Amino acid sequence: MPTFTPTPEDLRPLVIITPPQEQTPGVIIVPPGMEAQVILPTPIPPTETPTLPPPTPIPPTETPTPTPTFTGTPTSTPTPFVEIESGLITLRSGPGVNFPLVAQLGPDIPVTLVGRNPEGNWLQICCINGADAWVARQHVVIFGDITNVPLVNPGPAPTPTETATPTATATATPFLYAFERAVGPQFTPTNNEFLTIYVKLFVGPLNQNEVPAEGYFLEVEFEGFDRPSRYEETPSGDAWDFSAPLGAGNRLQYNLKYEYHPSNVNQPPLPGTNATPTAVQLIGEGTWTVWVKDGAGNQLSDKVSFTTAPFNTNREIYIAWQRVR
Repeated sequence: MPTFTPTPEDLRPLVIITPPQEQTPGVIIVPPGMEAQVILPTPIPPTETPTLPPPTPIPPTETPTPTPTFTGTPTSTPTPFVEIESGLITLRSGPGVNFPLVAQLGPDIPVTLVGRNPEGNWLQICCINGADAWVARQHVVIFGDITNVPLVNPGPAPTPTETATPTATATATPFLYAFERAVGPQFTPTNNEFLTIYVKLFVGPLNQNEVPAEGYFLEVEFEGFDRPSRYEETPSGDAWDFSAPLGAGNRLQYNLKYEYHPSNVNQPPLPGTNATPTAVQLIGEGTWTVWVKDGAGNQLSDKVSFTTAPFNTNREIYIAWQRVR
């Protein structure tokens, strides 16, 4: 059989490769009429590096875990805290009214109880402005058991710094208020376990068919801080009411009334006793200050002060102010 000899037309044209010069890449020259895909060299795929399987970890030697001894379910003791129900109460730097005032505490704010004085009538709470403070026990409602609360004795109150006597004292001009006090304060003993203040605000001469002065309010503070009434604050009325039935010896005419009802709910027993503090004890031992004001809070009368204590039954107070200007 004849041997097939390819003719020049069957031969592929030559591909000329210009080597790199002066750090430039090489150039493949494609002859006219040829497809570039025919003559472009096929890149050699990189050799794959076989992935070795991860070494088999050596299991650690197990240390036998001792079997725990059952001691019963632990019981968590909740941290005791205090709250007040209404108004604002005084907070002091120590357990007593002779310590400086540091802040006020409003209602429905739980504060952690961290200490108590040995007598048990003052409680240390945390934290007010980043520091501990003290509050009289009768002003707050206690939640939780305080048996294990630490006893704290901060020592005596700081001695006030004496103020130098000025060389000359100017005579102050008396301030003229719209109301002048006409009666009181008068005190009446009562078995009620709350405090009542009867106020008579009137126009005209006393006991001569005076006219009720309506639209005024009573501001009440205990130990320097507000102590709101049990009832919604209402202004003085335009008609007289009476503090007792007809014929009673303590029957007094009034048109403005204030009542403070402390709560002994959730109060634990006093230290050394099994008795819960009574409402009378929770009224507090301290100084009250009252005065007449208008609806904007402006003071319209002098300030009248009196004190209360658990052993004092004079828990009905009567004051009358006359509108003079």
